[in-house]
Amino acid sequence: MTKRNKIILASSAALGVLVLAFFADTGVAQMMHQQRADKIHAAAGEGAQDGDHRGGFMQARYGRYGGGHRGGRRGGRLFDTFDTNEDGKLTQTEIDAARKDRFDKFDANKDGILSLAEYEKLWLDAMRERMVDRFQHHDADGDASVTLGEFQKRFTKIVQRLDDDGDGIITRKELRERFQRHREYRSR
Repeated sequence: MTKRNKIILASSAALGVLVLAFFADTGVAQMMHQQRADKIHAAAGEGAQDGDHRGGFMQARYGRYGGGHRGGRRGGRLFDTFDTNEDGKLTQTEIDAARKDRFDKFDANKDGILSLAEYEKLWLDAMRERMVDRFQHHDADGDASVTLGEFQKRFTKIVQRLDDDGDGIITRKELRERFQRHREYRSR
């Protein structure tokens, strides 16, 4: 992937995060993810329990890992992940125990060390959850399949949106200046 494509992808992802953050407080995003998860699991023949955010692949999105945005849902994911006794309080003991359980799950030979192969399985397990999340993001109609139109949708007007001087071309300079303005705005 070219550096230009990475920048474009990052700006699109940032927009997606803002939209999800907006809906997160209402629970709409969580409900939409669960509905899509159920359809994807049904299509894969895996089954899923409706609303079970502590099991299946939804665990990564809403529980097991604590989210990628500093705890997500204003720290809720951190608690979903590590507050094992569900008392609304986190202790280092709970966090250490949850991390040990995750480690032990992938320590196949139980030698207390993750080999590269064992770590790869742990990593792929975590990334699969993100992959399914991205799949859901593209699957606009929630039918557990992504059409070319759905796959291209987010990028159909990207040049128009990011082309500050209106010449029909995005330059690295335009993107750097756009991101600099964004950073300056956020730091106010």
